This record gives sequence, structure tokens and C-alpha cells, in this order.
Amino acid sequence: MVEMVPNAETLCKIQAEYGVTGVFRDSAIADWLAKMNPSTLDYRRAIDNFTLSCAAYCVLTYVLGICDRHNDNIMLTKKGHLFHIDFGKFLGDAQMFIKFKRDRTPFVLTSDMIYVINDGEKGSLRFHRFVELCCRAFRIIRKNGNILLNLFALMVTAGIPGVDLSSVNYIQKALLPDCSNVEAAAKFTRFIEESSQ
Repeated sequence: MVEMVPNAETLCKIQAEYGVTGVFRDSAIADWLAKMNPSTLDYRRAIDNFTLSCAAYCVLTYVLGICDRHNDNIMLTKKGHLFHIDFGKFLGDAQMFIKFKRDRTPFVLTSDMIYVINDGEKGSLRFHRFVELCCRAFRIIRKNGNILLNLFALMVTAGIPGVDLSSVNYIQKALLPDCSNVEAAAKFTRFIEESSQ
């Protein structure tokens, strides 16, 4: 399936606008969103869109084991919606580099993403809201996990490369079936901490 998403750029291109060191600049994404949304109201909406879509991105890339998560495969619309492209590596099938998995964290949550969520502040209530959004989304997916597992079980016979019974097991394990909602939320909060370091 292919969908064209207009008015979007890769994080790599956005960061490159700020020179060779743009990838290390915490304000790169926020500055780009401010440039694309010059009014205060539009910029606030873009930050909200970014926060909501980033929470969804984190939860879904974790549950589906989306790999190959570099800044050329993560895109951002001018209105602040974050999304992933290139689903060739999924269900934990990470690329290897000299016996090391290239994708070692549960999902990507970089300092420039956190800067946008916090609106440039350190440790703001906005980030607390983001964590709550992630945990709520994860709880909803866990609640409806049987639907997701059944869909993948049906796809096993379709001959889709990389989808077999181990795929169903991968997702089931990612849903943390032995945890209560409180324990799952605590674990996902630790995933956020692990991914943002």
C-alpha cells in the first residue's frame, strides 16, 4: 500500500537545514515547525499534533517491532504529524551491524522530539502528558490485543514475507500479557526513559 503525504519532510532533511550539526541541535524540529506555522495558534496546534502523533508512533513501533528507524525513515508534516515510512524491517527483524542490532531501543524518542513535546522547557508537564498518552494508547491496544493477534494469525497463511507464527508470538510478547494495566504502564514508562537516553 502506498500513500502520498503532501507537505512533509524527513527528519533528516529538516535537521540538515541547520547544517552539519543540525542532527545534534535540540531545537531543529521545533524551529522548523515554527517556520511552517508562523502564527502562535498554528504553532500550538502543530505541537499538539506532534505530541499526539509521536505518542502513537512510539506505541505502534514498539508493538509492531518496526525497525530501520533512522531519521530518513521518520517524516513530519508541516502541521506537526509525525509518521514512519519504510516497513521492510518489522516484528523485531532489526538490521545487524557486526553482530549488534542497529535498533536497540524499543522505539525512537530523540532529544529534539522531546524538545518539541516540552515546548523547549526541561521536564515540563507537557512531557508528563505525553507519557500518559503513550500509556493510555498502550492500554487500549492491550485491551484489543486479541483482534491484532487474530489479524496476524490470519496473515500467516497469506505468504507475506516475514509474517509467520513467530510474528504472532512477537506481538503477543510485546503486549505484556502477564502484566496488569498498572504494571504495563510502568514498563512502558521505562521504555520511554530507555528510548530517550
